[in-house]
Amino acid sequence: MQPMSIEQVCQAVFGRPLMEFGASSRSITAVCTDTRNLQSDCLFVAIAGEKFDGHEYLAQAAAGGAIAAMIDRWPRELPASLPCIQVPNTRRGMGHLAKFVRDRLNCTVVAVAGSNGKTSTKRLIDAALRTELTGSISPKSFNNEIGVPLAIFAAEADDDYLVLELGTNHHGEIAVLSNISRPDIAVITNCAEEHLEGLDDLDGVRAENSSIISSMNGDGMLIVNGDDPELLKSVEEFPGQRVTFGLASTNDLVASDVTCSSSGTTFRIKGDRKKIFIPLLGRHNAVNALAAIAVGRRMDVPEDQIIAGLADATAADMRLQLTTVNGITILNDAYNANPASMRAALETLCLLSVTGRRVAVLGEMRELGEFTESAHRQIGLAAAACPLDALLCVGPMARTIADSAVAGGMAGRLVSWHPDANSAASAMMQWLDNGDVVLLKASRAVGLEQVMQSIAAAGEQRARLKDAG
Repeated sequence: MQPMSIEQVCQAVFGRPLMEFGASSRSITAVCTDTRNLQSDCLFVAIAGEKFDGHEYLAQAAAGGAIAAMIDRWPRELPASLPCIQVPNTRRGMGHLAKFVRDRLNCTVVAVAGSNGKTSTKRLIDAALRTELTGSISPKSFNNEIGVPLAIFAAEADDDYLVLELGTNHHGEIAVLSNISRPDIAVITNCAEEHLEGLDDLDGVRAENSSIISSMNGDGMLIVNGDDPELLKSVEEFPGQRVTFGLASTNDLVASDVTCSSSGTTFRIKGDRKKIFIPLLGRHNAVNALAAIAVGRRMDVPEDQIIAGLADATAADMRLQLTTVNGITILNDAYNANPASMRAALETLCLLSVTGRRVAVLGEMRELGEFTESAHRQIGLAAAACPLDALLCVGPMARTIADSAVAGGMAGRLVSWHPDANSAASAMMQWLDNGDVVLLKASRAVGLEQVMQSIAAAGEQRARLKDAG
């Protein structure tokens, strides 16, 4: 982060100083929101969350290295040694400051939006660029009004690029994040039924993600999934260069000859004989890689270097991660779920070679509003169409998946419903065996990673019994 004076921060956030700053020679070189992870000479932003309120930790912030704080209400205790800047809302204040910092960056800012694949695409873009350029990406899924500013603050002055992830669950969020980040290059991975409680319907999802263009550089590039004609209509007003990608032959970049294995995905760009390999699972990730290739080309990275970089990409945690635990292969895609990503995960499971059984553990999908029941019913039918040996459904709404799967033709195979992840894991441990492949897929709150933990614990117990025997 480029150093800033406390006065500069105060002006950038339209704040009110609560005391005289004095003639300090120290500059702010970082922004922190958690006193457990403070950096020296940082600005501490006090944010009120569901469990903790940063205004109660100002003394710890001062003791831990903060040289100033941003607050939006008068705290019970205000350390005399900590200059404070008061704003109406610290979350919005972070956005104002991030916009100020972003305007001082010389690097190319790439922003990724869409319903599915944002984190994977972000990592693929970084892999395609880092062979020739220097830059950073937002950590984990830092994609909201707090995470995006923190990723901008962390950018270095001499970076060539910064890749951000913009997420949403209600109308207007992407436009705000686009205004903060002002992308030079924007990617829309796809639009599908997700967060419908806040976005109403699929048209609302398209409109929301398309608003990424609202604050883009007019000379920039929009890279958009062209397999969705309605999505293309929603961004047709963008005045800059537009590149489409996907599986349809009408796109500028088309993935062809896609093959999947346990080591990753191989494909070609239509019209080019070169094989491209990415160590990520799923046909959809070949499509995501096209977006990364488009970004690399825009930034003049040689094609061979782009391809070499993609081959070294790494998957994000709990996004179709393939792991073998005590002879059981786990396809862990339990970070989040919506109907489109559920279908993609099932497709990936069915493309994998197995020596045992194919088992899908599917939890409920949250935030689908009035579409909740129909969406779960559709997933049950999709599961019935797959060559699954067993289907375990977890969570209240997942009962609809189980019932729909049976009605769709799975009556002769093992189908069961479980109220929570622990009960599903207990049931599985009665019959799970070496060589089985287990898909874990659900909304994050379902906590399906507990199934993986149970499999690991059972293996450790077997090992102890064997040693004791």
